[in-house]
Amino acid sequence: MNMSVTTGSIAAALLGVAGHAHKHWGSDFTSRAITVRVLALVMLLISVFMAVYAAVNFKRRGDMLLQKLDGPYDNRVLPVILTVVLMTFLSIVFVGSIASYEQ
Repeated sequence: MNMSVTTGSIAAALLGVAGHAHKHWGSDFTSRAITVRVLALVMLLISVFMAVYAAVNFKRRGDMLLQKLDGPYDNRVLPVILTVVLMTFLSIVFVGSIASYEQ
């Protein structure tokens, strides 16, 4: 759940900056603003997926505990995938900000 909040916060910040850039910085930033908006919307969708996954997993584990079932209570693959996705998004934002700063 923490990763979904982090990803959603980054997406909301990117949407805010893209809206400000599109409105106040002129037409030369329009293509960059659209690219940032698309990236932010993809991040937002992944954030919603992560939150839904966390809720479903929480419910499943609670049901397993109530029924006194043996594990597995952990999921080792999806958290790694979500971490890689978050690192990829942050890297894209970082590289994009360096590229736009140098122009």
